[in-house]
Amino acid sequence: MLSGRRTAGRSYICSTTGLATILLALSLCGSPPAAAQGDWIPELESLTSETRGRSDPIVILLPADLDPAVYRSLAVELDDLDVTAFVALEGPRLVVTPPEPLSTGSHSLRLVERSGDGAILERGYWSLEIRHSDLIRDLSLNADLAGEVNARIAENGVDVPPQHVTGESAGNVEAAAGDDHWRITAQGNYLYNSQLELGIDERNLDLGEFRIDGDYERESSFAGFTVGDHDTGIENLIMSGFYRRGVSLRAGLADERLTVTGFVQRTEAMVGTKHVLGISHDEERVEGVSVSVRPVEALKDNVVLTGTYYTGEGGDGGFGIGSEEAVNEGDGWSIAADTLWFDEALRLRGEYAQTSFDFDGKDQGFDAENAEAYSVLASLEPLRGATLDGSVFTWTIGVQRDEVDTFFSSLANPYLEPDRETTSVFSDFLWDEFSAQLRVDHQVNNVDDLDYLPTDRNINVYFNGNYTPYVEPLEDGSLPWYGQPFFGLSASFFEIDRIDRSQDFPDDDANNSTRSLTLSAGANYESWNWNLSHTIYSFEDHVDLSSDTRNNSTALSAYVMVDDWLSLQPSVQWDNFEDLDTGDDNQSLLLNLGANVTVIPETLDATLYYSLNHRMGDGDTPDTNSLNGEVVWTLRQADVNRLGVALALSGNVQDTNDDFDNPEKDLQYQAFTSLRLSLPVAY
Repeated sequence: MLSGRRTAGRSYICSTTGLATILLALSLCGSPPAAAQGDWIPELESLTSETRGRSDPIVILLPADLDPAVYRSLAVELDDLDVTAFVALEGPRLVVTPPEPLSTGSHSLRLVERSGDGAILERGYWSLEIRHSDLIRDLSLNADLAGEVNARIAENGVDVPPQHVTGESAGNVEAAAGDDHWRITAQGNYLYNSQLELGIDERNLDLGEFRIDGDYERESSFAGFTVGDHDTGIENLIMSGFYRRGVSLRAGLADERLTVTGFVQRTEAMVGTKHVLGISHDEERVEGVSVSVRPVEALKDNVVLTGTYYTGEGGDGGFGIGSEEAVNEGDGWSIAADTLWFDEALRLRGEYAQTSFDFDGKDQGFDAENAEAYSVLASLEPLRGATLDGSVFTWTIGVQRDEVDTFFSSLANPYLEPDRETTSVFSDFLWDEFSAQLRVDHQVNNVDDLDYLPTDRNINVYFNGNYTPYVEPLEDGSLPWYGQPFFGLSASFFEIDRIDRSQDFPDDDANNSTRSLTLSAGANYESWNWNLSHTIYSFEDHVDLSSDTRNNSTALSAYVMVDDWLSLQPSVQWDNFEDLDTGDDNQSLLLNLGANVTVIPETLDATLYYSLNHRMGDGDTPDTNSLNGEVVWTLRQADVNRLGVALALSGNVQDTNDDFDNPEKDLQYQAFTSLRLSLPVAY
């Protein structure tokens, strides 16, 4: 709003809005003495405080003697967007009030003048630094909170808790603050359940997972920390995918020629606040350090050496003396070199690791077992940057060799498969509409040649390919009758062959193979799509210890947007399982139909899901029918910092058709009414 004021006896502005109405204001209120159009320079009004806030008005000062006729050709741009409609004229002052608070950080402001011939003259340009305060430049808070109260109104044939009215809630919260050289972020979630037995550690309300990160950067170095549930990002033979609660510290040089990460983390995954940091017990944590260096300055982007050491104690699921869960003790170290050559077309990586692990519990039974492992990898993009039919393609071929001793084990890499010598070759191809992956693994176990263990050879072959040809739309913008098709093929072969039996069990043998082949096809249209797949899976035992089997599975699914108020998701699957030795033959038919119905847009919605599982053939297995549904009446739509309220009626019914006497009833159902609250928060 342009408000009137009086200067030196002259009224500049009456009541009007925006630069678009400046001429009308001038004609009513008069004008100051004119200055030459080509000589004037605007200024940005200085701040009354040391920082510019997110909602502070931005004032551009015009020369007091500027010709009023110039006003009609002025425009204001903020971050290259025209915001002239949000500019008010107060005397020789242009007051810019953004439509919403500006984000913290740097913004650009321009005042331009448009001439009659279309030329644009930049009269002023300023860089604005928006801060939250003197100490903090950036500050934000976001949360997604949700909760509901459920009342059970009907049930039959199902076990129900004593509470017929229950409440539950969950939410995620994120916060961040920072300045030019530092930043702190925090994120976490909470869980609430009125049923104490379903809460975390038998608490109604508790923290789920959380993470706090702090980083400090200078021109030549950086440092940081992480507290809470996290993965340090260390990937090697002794530590991989280790997502646990704990504390890690990192520091290094800005050019990444040196990076150091230290960590202390709990051995087992956990949630809740029973152990906030997760590292209070010596027997349930691992600790260590990882150092990465790029020793050759000229090759700092191509050669990196990484050394890692860990030590710790914790359970691994094993049992010690007295059948109590063992507290294992272990440590290990790894050294790896990762290099890139020929414009990153060739990658060479090698790693060697050693571990010491006490399998039956520390200070009990046998001594710790020492073991070693190594891994080498070579991958090449032979035609890096080449094009095919005008599109860049990526073709990678490689070979990998891993050897892991029989007793190699690490608390920080519990998913590593020990006792194997594996040689792998692979090829990945990606080009525009086509992608394919091929991998062949040859693996032999009993690396330590122990007499009491058998030696097996495994061969695994895997292929996956996808093709999505581009289809040009018709003149009216629609797709042809076959839509936008896509095709897929995946195949695998796995064979195990016992090449040396153990001395303890000389009669044990193993020689079998499995094969699978999946063909898929489908198409996308403007308002619907479909997908068809068929899988053949077979198992053949060459020493007749198990039955040979074959399974054929065919599935067809679709998504149909019938109208704006109705969408359907039908699917059907047919399985035929054959025991080739006994001649038994079993079939199953699985039908599903889902529906989303909008009765009143943004107010009344319903979802239904029906499933039929019908079994046939040899054997007597029950058939099941199930129906799940929900109706939601939204009383108030959730919006940023605005509470959303909804009422829901939901339920499920399942009918089991069998001829067996069992304590469970054939007809089971339950129904609920719910009050649902949701609140997205942003600051």
